[in-house]
Amino acid sequence: MCAGPFRPKKSAPPPPDPRIEAEQKAAEDRANQEAAERRQAQLTERLTQIGGSGRGGRGRRSLLTSSRGGMGYYNEYM
Repeated sequence: MCAGPFRPKKSAPPPPDPRIEAEQKAAEDRANQEAAERRQAQLTERLTQIGGSGRGGRGRRSLLTSSRGGMGYYNEYM
């Protein structure tokens, strides 16, 4: 003796409003565009900091005075 289904059938949700979808898509596109512009600006800023005006940049590094293990090259017993 079954009394029938114990759960009521769920109705399908209403279809999304096309205007709301268009607004969400436009907002997402704007956010992506702003993020890309921000990344490009940061990249440009970093490159100008590294390159500078051509003076005091990344010239030849000394094995003797650098902080990255030049002593092994200079004298292995120090």
